[in-house]
Amino acid sequence: MKLIHLSDCHFTDPAADALSASKPHPQKTLQNIIADICQWHHDAELCIVSGDLTHDGTPTQYALFAATIAALPMPVHLIPGNHDLREPLLAALPQTAHDENGFINYAFIHNGIKIILLDTLSDGEDSGILCPRRLAWLANELQQSRDLPCLVFMHHPPVAVGLPFMDSISLQNADEFGEVLQTHPAIRHIFFGHVHRPCHGVWRGIPFTGGASSFTGQPLAMQPGMGLPDKPWLEPGYGIALIHDDDATVRYHFETVR
Repeated sequence: MKLIHLSDCHFTDPAADALSASKPHPQKTLQNIIADICQWHHDAELCIVSGDLTHDGTPTQYALFAATIAALPMPVHLIPGNHDLREPLLAALPQTAHDENGFINYAFIHNGIKIILLDTLSDGEDSGILCPRRLAWLANELQQSRDLPCLVFMHHPPVAVGLPFMDSISLQNADEFGEVLQTHPAIRHIFFGHVHRPCHGVWRGIPFTGGASSFTGQPLAMQPGMGLPDKPWLEPGYGIALIHDDDATVRYHFETVR
């Protein structure tokens, strides 16, 4: 299976300038990335967007995002991040599934692999949470598919990635999440966003990938107590994941900002 991993698009209103003088305009960067996907990876079977579709969660921003993402030739699945709001997201993208509690959690099977999308949005907070209802939903989905390999997509990382500011606003109940995952024998990979920088590793025995941002990349601010410097920011990018029976490979493409 070949899939595209997009994340952290941070769409602003059409007339807005870039979010700061040192960053590109998020609509332009996503348009460039979509053009590259259409040219080189139009054979991908899925595209999954792991949150922060917009910067402020306004209906105008979601409408613009929906119109832009419609140019992709493959099915698109998405989940919210901390910059998103569920109600306007679902209004602009009504094909997006959600659970009986209104969370944008859903799962589907593709080519014998179960793909689980998790809503880690904690209203009004930059950090993420999987509340008891969401954890119960996840446990039920895993129980229903114990014989299938699973990929999990979420916005907030459940693991410290070595960037102190981002680690302070990651998933706040990662241990509870990990305990649920360990009831399933075949979690193949966890994909997340939020960090605006590719990162890879293993958490509780499960490989993970933090995706690139289609807007701009995070500075590698790893010193303790360090916040987010205004620059230098990295080029926008996206991931291309190749998932096979016995292995998974994730590559990245980065767009030069002009």
